[in-house]
Amino acid sequence: MNKLLVSLTILVFLVAGCTNQTKEKWVEDENIDMSDDLLLSDESVLTDMPEYSKIRSGESEIIQRSFENAPPLIPHRVGGFLPIKVDDNKCLRCHMPDKAPEFKAIPLPETHFTSYRPSIVEEDGKYRVDALEGEVIEKDLKHFNGAFFNCSQCHVPQTNVTVEIPNVFDPDYRTNTDKTQSNLKENMDEGVR
Repeated sequence: MNKLLVSLTILVFLVAGCTNQTKEKWVEDENIDMSDDLLLSDESVLTDMPEYSKIRSGESEIIQRSFENAPPLIPHRVGGFLPIKVDDNKCLRCHMPDKAPEFKAIPLPETHFTSYRPSIVEEDGKYRVDALEGEVIEKDLKHFNGAFFNCSQCHVPQTNVTVEIPNVFDPDYRTNTDKTQSNLKENMDEGVR
């Protein structure tokens, strides 16, 4: 009985020691930021209100991507385009590959016409994914993939703002064309296997 009590006491101290060590490494959500202000506060780090582009679509210059395969920024005004809805997406009017040259727009990349979702199989009332762990399932849809309808989820309008946080990121592009074009379709499964 004495050995059991000693063993339990040692175990309690070990667990307590591990718990304290873990708490010291824990970072609270509001501290995950490069700013001195609270991340979850309503205070803005912007010194002035952002000024969005007033340039009409078709008249703007292409903006270099932030990094290879980054969603490109929107270089033109977006007034009247938002909100984007499944059945009312004004972006597609100019950016569909067959319309883009006419409007001097960047055509949607092949990834927006591809599904990367594996099929779901039902067996005995249970569902399972029909793919191996880490396998990329690619299916050419021959039409726009509706999963990409919400353009502004990835693409944002460019603005000129001053933020007091220095940008130390240096993008590394494989080729010069990667600065303005996507090569994601060719590299989709890179690093997966």
